[in-house]
Amino acid sequence: MKPRYLPLCLCALAWPSRSLAQTAPVTAQPAVLRVTVPAPATPISSPGPSTPAGSTGFTVRPGVEVFAQYALRLTNTDAGATEWFHAFELPRAHASAEGRYGVARARFVFEAVRSASEGALLGVAGDSFVFRVREAWAGVATTRWIEARAGVVPTLTIPEVESTWGLRAVAPVPAESAGLASPADLGATLRVRLPEELGWAGAGAYNGEGYTAREINRGKNLELAASLHPLARLAPRAAPLTLFASYVLGSSGSGSSRADRFTGAALWQGQRLRAGLVATLAWGLDDDGARFSYLLEAFVWAEPVTNLLVGARFSRWQRDDTEESDRVTTVLGTVGYRVLAPLEVFLAVSRQIPGARAAQALPGTDQWEFRAVTRAVF
Repeated sequence: MKPRYLPLCLCALAWPSRSLAQTAPVTAQPAVLRVTVPAPATPISSPGPSTPAGSTGFTVRPGVEVFAQYALRLTNTDAGATEWFHAFELPRAHASAEGRYGVARARFVFEAVRSASEGALLGVAGDSFVFRVREAWAGVATTRWIEARAGVVPTLTIPEVESTWGLRAVAPVPAESAGLASPADLGATLRVRLPEELGWAGAGAYNGEGYTAREINRGKNLELAASLHPLARLAPRAAPLTLFASYVLGSSGSGSSRADRFTGAALWQGQRLRAGLVATLAWGLDDDGARFSYLLEAFVWAEPVTNLLVGARFSRWQRDDTEESDRVTTVLGTVGYRVLAPLEVFLAVSRQIPGARAAQALPGTDQWEFRAVTRAVF
């Protein structure tokens, strides 16, 4: 790159960034600021496909995503009493930058988290918010059919279900909350778009401990996934019908215990109506490779009137199939309003009902939760 373009590129990379695209509902398209620097007079390589700005120039897309909420929790104790606690919280704060030049792609995402973890009361500067890497990958999109990524990459299962749920501001998908799967990990993915708008198929190889933990075993996770629109050509009105399946051959912990996962889902990915039935089967849990667990989920998201958003979800997590009472049932309902294209507000209520054994293993899960949530995407 000629020296006279270097200051412009450095300025472009200094902008704040855009949030994860997988987590935003299709109906809410955030405003995107584009900073485009013309290509050098002597290209580094032969020109690739046009960038979204319509040139082969260097393009950076910045943005931010913030979830803020007030939560009131009423918890039933073993003694039969009800304890309450309320707090203002920051469930998500993301800043990212996505760069493109020809076929090259790169993305970096910061995520704000509390500095203390694993039950610790004190972390950096008390328990202040610090930034960690949520995504950091480089890749290529050689044609509109193939895309490859390497680094801290989004996995293939959680983003597909989460983007259909479309209400990440209200709650993450149950598989992520239960620790059965991670939305991102260190590794590489390859995704191929199928012809005739039939969907996509992909494969990934990861460390397996998720993006929040260090790899502590020599085994690596392999993921195969496919998302198909079987009626896209036969019945265009039914094109949103999606059949999704994935399988993860994995391991976890220093003992490389079994951690295999199968996810199957029937999804409706419409513009103003989204719904899904999802089942996750888990062989191995909490470094116990002999333990079998499963999670069932049903949800619906709708925009019955322009800018009015409603959603509901039911899930049941059977933590151990050998013990009927080792289960957690969760019911959630929400109503929201899109004040502006990048700004939404929600009121949400949820009820968690653990079985007797789950209540002992997961104290504090027998509770009601009432929340007021805001989501902003720029």
